[in-house]
Amino acid sequence: MSNLTPLFHKYVNVFLEDPEVERLADSQEFRSPGKKYIIEDTFIKECLELKRHALELQKVIESIKVSYTSEVELTDREKDDFDTEVRLLVQQYFDKLKFLEQYEQKRQSVVATKYLIDAQEGDLLSIFRHKDENLSSFHVTNIQHRSGVLQSLGLILSSIFSEISLMQQQRLTRQRELESIDFNAQLYVPMATVVGSVHQAPAIETTEEEVHQYQETLGKLSQEQLQMLETEHNELLNLKTQELQKVENLGKTMVQIASLQNEITTHLQAQTQSIFGLMDNHDNVELNIQQGNRQLTKAQRRGGKSARLIVYLSVLFGMLILVLDFIN
Repeated sequence: MSNLTPLFHKYVNVFLEDPEVERLADSQEFRSPGKKYIIEDTFIKECLELKRHALELQKVIESIKVSYTSEVELTDREKDDFDTEVRLLVQQYFDKLKFLEQYEQKRQSVVATKYLIDAQEGDLLSIFRHKDENLSSFHVTNIQHRSGVLQSLGLILSSIFSEISLMQQQRLTRQRELESIDFNAQLYVPMATVVGSVHQAPAIETTEEEVHQYQETLGKLSQEQLQMLETEHNELLNLKTQELQKVENLGKTMVQIASLQNEITTHLQAQTQSIFGLMDNHDNVELNIQQGNRQLTKAQRRGGKSARLIVYLSVLFGMLILVLDFIN
């Protein structure tokens, strides 16, 4: 590849020979733009502080996630206290974000009124007034930057809230499964209680006594009574089998519902990100429309100024011609 450094220096020398460039380079405005490009508020500082607190909370959640999902390391009361404290913190962060959004909206309305919306000026002297386009572009870019900062904070807080909700949902699902297992274990307790309350015979201590008592009981019963007991036993067994099958179906249904809830949560997160993207696109389109309206208004105003200037000059030249004609 050939050396292009001499050609570059040649172009730079041609550029520096321009007297306008030398004047701008020596001017104080070129060296220090001034305070008009500095926004003296604590918006960015507060956003950074909110982001730092949110990331610290996310680290805490990640560190306690294993203990939270465990049934041994933390008690239910400790988990409830953690849920309450985390929800309060997240609510405070969302309130802070809402306050920053309201402040930025008010600031943007003031900036748009002062710098971005052209006033309708009807006098002839407005032709000679200068509008700082660089300052307007700076404010437009700064508005986009601050809107992006607020959207990024909203996404961070939404992801933290979704993670907390998922952990709490997993805990609730686990508790329901445990309660369902306990319920299944206690299915046959009432029947044993009923049998114990009806049968008042003394406790059977050995297997031989149980067999002897069973044989005596069968000897006292007729064939019809035995058939009736067998039929009732089969009916009870079928009934308990059906109940057990229903409980198993309910357990499967609960697991399916939990899976559907997780899928819905995932879809909601994706939709939230899509909504934020649409809001960003909407803001960009709105800014483009405002810029186009400003350009159209500016062109219309310049056209009106030119027409008024022509009228004024025509009247002035006409009066001058009349005066000259009167003198002659």
